Amino acid sequence: MLFPLKFRPKDSYKEGMRRFGANRDHGRRKHAGCDLYAPIGTPVFAVADGTVIDVYPFYLGSWAIEVDHGSFVVRYGEVKPKVAAGIKPKARVTARQLLGEVGLLKGLKMSMIHFEMFSGAAKGPLTVKGNPPYQRRSDLMDPTPFLDAADMQAGKPPSPCFWFPGLQTGGRGFGLDADSRVGLAHGGGQFGFTNGM
Repeated sequence: MLFPLKFRPKDSYKEGMRRFGANRDHGRRKHAGCDLYAPIGTPVFAVADGTVIDVYPFYLGSWAIEVDHGSFVVRYGEVKPKVAAGIKPKARVTARQLLGEVGLLKGLKMSMIHFEMFSGAAKGPLTVKGNPPYQRRSDLMDPTPFLDAADMQAGKPPSPCFWFPGLQTGGRGFGLDADSRVGLAHGGGQFGFTNGM
């Protein structure tokens, strides 16, 4: 799974009111997702391939995008009402595809992605008012461990065919000239390619 933003928020989604299970409405219900604080207009990406279930008004002027990702369902809440082109019910999406942008919560002067996950074992609306303590469908999951393990490579992956300065073509594919050193970012690490790889 990919992280839905290009960065991890400075304010941890595992603490305070942002965390899954935090009290809401004076303890009458619990927070059903993780809040990923981000500036208004921050791009929001699909965390995996999937199919859009629905796009609809959500909370304080923001909207939500529901996507069935096959082995789980995500509600990307609190996005701008104007979602990305082509994002509509039954549309196929690919991992890293732009879904929309972080919206403004009117009256709160806050902006974030409210990220909810469901196993897909249940059917029907994700919000179920009479189902305490979360008021959500019975297959609600804690997204925290999935977000913790998520790959941070949001955005387009590099093309498998690329050229770097200093890269010389040879009789059998590519080689590097003697003075070149090329680094490719991959996940959280760095692969260094030098002459004689």
